[in-house]
Amino acid sequence: MKLKQKYTALIGLSSGFLCSAATAASYLQDFDGFADGTTDLGDGSAISSNLDIAGNPVGRASVQGGALRLTEDDVNSQRASFRIPAVANSSLGWTATFDFTMFDAAGGNPPADGFSFNYGEILPQTTLAAGPTGHGNAETGMGGTFIGFAIDTWQDGGQGFNIWGATGTNRINGNVLASGVEVSGTATISWDPATTSFTTTGLGDNATFVDVPHTFVGNDSYGFSFSARTGGANEELRIDNLSIVTVPEPSGALLLGFASCGLLLRRRR
Repeated sequence: MKLKQKYTALIGLSSGFLCSAATAASYLQDFDGFADGTTDLGDGSAISSNLDIAGNPVGRASVQGGALRLTEDDVNSQRASFRIPAVANSSLGWTATFDFTMFDAAGGNPPADGFSFNYGEILPQTTLAAGPTGHGNAETGMGGTFIGFAIDTWQDGGQGFNIWGATGTNRINGNVLASGVEVSGTATISWDPATTSFTTTGLGDNATFVDVPHTFVGNDSYGFSFSARTGGANEELRIDNLSIVTVPEPSGALLLGFASCGLLLRRRR
């Protein structure tokens, strides 16, 4: 092969693989540009709160100050959820990151109860006067078929972190949120068909789960959700800068790569 032909072939091969690289699917939301009180982001997601007996929202889950406020301090018995629609190729694996801020005012009830980020067959959303239907179970997960990653703030000796649905170590106790304190940090969660990881920053103690085995089977039709609640004790919870990125489908990249190899072989003849 002549030198010019060789360089042309290598460039063609490299271009073939670069052009064939699959693009990961994603859901990205920074909650900027929305008026305070917004509950419809116009992207297929859903923000909602439970109702009291009179039919009024208990707390008001909504965009506030460029972040998603799910629960409010000094408002008891709240249940709130944020549902995210299915993201392509989620069954192959995904990584989610989000920032969070939690606050509990001094002198009031201690913080409770917590929240979770979930992946699975998210139950249909309803707004009922009582009960968790449609909003999940917060620090104990979502309900239904799911794997959940939870931050538990209730100071009952069990404050800490859970992975609901993991078969390996799925509980870490620790100091999450003290009364009269505001904390901010970032959660990073990854899942693939064999293992899952869950880490946090910014808390007194943090989640440090890495490559924990599980038996949860993903499905491309599954969605994602946040579930949060307060009880007689409460705290404010805000979520921001949410990113969910799935593993790209490999088959198209491989096929186009092989096609590039075929063009190279034909050029060499």
